[in-house]
Amino acid sequence: MLPVLRRHARSAGSWALAGAVLIGSITGPVLADPHSADAAPSAEVGGDPDIELVVAPRQPVIAAADDEVQFGLLIRNATSAELPAGTVTLEIGAARVTDAADLDTEPPAAAVGFAEAEVGPTASGADQTATVTVARADLPIDPGAAPGAYRVGATLEFTEEPQPGFAVFGSEPADEPSDDPANVPPPVSSTTAVVWRGAGAQSVPVSVIVPFVLPSDIRTLPTRGQLEELAPGWDRLLTAARAHEATLAIDPRIIAGIRAYGDEAPRNAQLLLSRLETTPLPSFLLQFADADPSAQAALGFTTLLEPTNLDFVSRFGSFGGEAGTGGAVGVEADSDASGAGSASRSSAASGAGQDAESSAGSANGADAANADAANADAAGADAEGADGGSDADGAADPETESLPALADLLAWPQEDAARVWPAEGRADPALLPLLEREGVDGLVLSSDGASLSGGPRAALGDTSVTVTDAGLDAAARTALEAATETERAGGVAQLAARLAVDAQRGSDGVVIALDRGATGDAADPAALLEQLEAFDWSTPTTLAEQRTGTVELRESGPLPDRLELLRSASNREGSVNELGAVLTHPEYLSGYQRTRLLELFSTRYAGDASGFAKIAADYRKRDAELLSGVQAISTEHIQLVGSSSRVPVQLRNALPFDAVVSVDVDPASAALSVEERRFADVVVPAETTERVLVPVRSRVSSGESGLVVSVSDASAQTTVFTGTLSITIRSSIETIIFWALGGLAVLLLVFGIVRSVRRRRGRIATAGAPAEARRDQPPAM
Repeated sequence: MLPVLRRHARSAGSWALAGAVLIGSITGPVLADPHSADAAPSAEVGGDPDIELVVAPRQPVIAAADDEVQFGLLIRNATSAELPAGTVTLEIGAARVTDAADLDTEPPAAAVGFAEAEVGPTASGADQTATVTVARADLPIDPGAAPGAYRVGATLEFTEEPQPGFAVFGSEPADEPSDDPANVPPPVSSTTAVVWRGAGAQSVPVSVIVPFVLPSDIRTLPTRGQLEELAPGWDRLLTAARAHEATLAIDPRIIAGIRAYGDEAPRNAQLLLSRLETTPLPSFLLQFADADPSAQAALGFTTLLEPTNLDFVSRFGSFGGEAGTGGAVGVEADSDASGAGSASRSSAASGAGQDAESSAGSANGADAANADAANADAAGADAEGADGGSDADGAADPETESLPALADLLAWPQEDAARVWPAEGRADPALLPLLEREGVDGLVLSSDGASLSGGPRAALGDTSVTVTDAGLDAAARTALEAATETERAGGVAQLAARLAVDAQRGSDGVVIALDRGATGDAADPAALLEQLEAFDWSTPTTLAEQRTGTVELRESGPLPDRLELLRSASNREGSVNELGAVLTHPEYLSGYQRTRLLELFSTRYAGDASGFAKIAADYRKRDAELLSGVQAISTEHIQLVGSSSRVPVQLRNALPFDAVVSVDVDPASAALSVEERRFADVVVPAETTERVLVPVRSRVSSGESGLVVSVSDASAQTTVFTGTLSITIRSSIETIIFWALGGLAVLLLVFGIVRSVRRRRGRIATAGAPAEARRDQPPAM
């Protein structure tokens, strides 16, 4: 659980239903008009309670000269019942905190209350917030009190009777209000911390690992539009990281994603890449797509997964210089361009040429052809430039322009060391042997996954280990990713208080690792680094300057359910890649599929079992679509009404790249004959349908038959689809129609002859009549 502000209320032997309450300012009126959440969660009456109270100082540090102190309050209701009114009480511990672990506990009995706020009823599914303002003179901290961190507690007590329909666990909802105290939810409490006048003269060496990663909605590589949008935020983050002497952990997808477009890359992205390449900050490459090396070790992979090629993206680029030189951009370095060093690139992050199935196939000997066609991955993999989209215009023609080599797209001269950083900083026992085989000598762990004594740097055999502080990491994650301002402020307050306690107890030094998923999705992660700069008791320190200690691994590793889903996805990779045989450029599919797989291994999904199950289901769905490949489809039952006809065969290409196929058509029975059986070099564009007209002749007047359609690659060596299209033969209809038309023609002929004869006889009779009789006839009209 995050070390901030959250407690769930329980009654003796029963859970109460819960809700969120808008909290009024101490000096303001009671607020009773909640703003409903966007989507009110469903909660069963009598189910588990879900009342969440959050308290946080608006500013984490109280200075002696401050006139007032403000605390943000949040009550969250995720139930189906309205909560009654109540009172929030704030209290503060009388003594400063000397152990960071105490920051997660409630204030001691000696805590002093200093504020109360009335709250009104809260609607179901509502989040409500307010600010409580307290005069500095009313805060029970003596001006001469020792500097440091102090615990602050908040308690919400419901004093009014509940609304109709509210009931505790195990009882029936009430139709009418009741005075029964058992129907009133129990108190809810939470804690936060404030720092009074800093940490005195003490300070703690603080190193920060700053990840540069893509947002979670990019499944393969970014489009040019996405790069242009993301580059300014990355630029601000790099500036803030330099001010804190941070270590950069870079997803190679950013580097390769910019270089893959060459001269077509956005200008601001090119400038960012130049800054990254020349910054004096130490850096290391994460595994491609920030894939989790610990999960790969747990699955029994003998090597770390690597991309196979990125041609499916670089085909959209243009390369004015010689392809394969690595620097697809040639821009001037800015003020960060000094002190560029060089180091070898981590084998965990890049390296071309690894067979697409070599690692996946080593996972307990699972069958690489285990295609689960009933499942899916619609996670938007097509939206990142893999299948064209807005980037299709101006795509490079691989036949006339050679594309950059993978090694050049991933080369990184600035790497400080070859390190891996497993998900949540927890290493599976099989990880160290795997790293030894890969030649990786650096490892980043969390104190949740390792016991540390002394400084945050240590050695495990030949492996250099950096251990981050799990409590500080969690506080920073809350400050980055929390949904509300109050919760984010609570994360900053915890971060400030923990660092103050570490400084006052004489810590050897700490390392804070910003959460990769939170940093990638945060609106402005640079703001957190700027906040750290404001803490006088935090001394920016490089990792190399931190003290060394000793470390021992704890029993930890990936979740078993996550491993099984990853194993299944890995085993399907070979089946998907086989379909590349029908493509104009088969390498596009293998590169695309490996990039998708690496992203599925991303560390950002490691801690959320239910969330990852959804991601994995989407991935299976997309795999099922890809496994459809190029196939013949039938939209309706075909009827052959004549002895010969041209039957349309619809070919559907479910792959995100153009296909060239050979189509073979054979009759399913002797009732049909096919004059032309092979159709070579049929082009079926990506994710579209193409029609082939097959000349067919029937040998019977009526019956049921069909066409057996086989789709293979252009050389007809690999068959990717075989199926039968049903045809109903009704050639007797043609005979009936023929005789009917013939009979009609005869009738028309006879009718014409009879009419002609009758007209001729009439003219003869008229010519033989007397002249007087003819003069009596009326004039012709």
